[in-house]
Amino acid sequence: MVADLDLLVGLHSRYTHSVGAVLLVLAAGLVWAARRRPVAVALPLAVAASYGSHVLLDWLANDTSPPLGIMALWPFDNGFYLSSLHVFMAISRKYWLAAIWTQNLVSVTRELLILVPVAVIVARFRTCRQVGTSA
Repeated sequence: MVADLDLLVGLHSRYTHSVGAVLLVLAAGLVWAARRRPVAVALPLAVAASYGSHVLLDWLANDTSPPLGIMALWPFDNGFYLSSLHVFMAISRKYWLAAIWTQNLVSVTRELLILVPVAVIVARFRTCRQVGTSA
């Protein structure tokens, strides 16, 4: 969720939602890993993949706030990109409107129904792999 800290400065879905941000996270992680003995490269790769998944999932969302989409290819391209799939529903930040609470609850419920099974499968696969390698 670090990518969404850009909400605090009014630049949501821009630089922090890009391949450039993922590369910066990876670079910072690799610098950290280089100072460890033994060198711990797996963690920075996992953190960068996690950050990248946030960018991917935001690209798959329905965006209703201009500019539509995310700056996915920054710093190589300043364009905004948005998938036509709209896997995830729009989330409104107009929390003072009563109808928005219902819409956001439906949106969050849909996200959970999509992502929790994926997380469970990944956790089970990881557990099975660990059990298999520890024998």
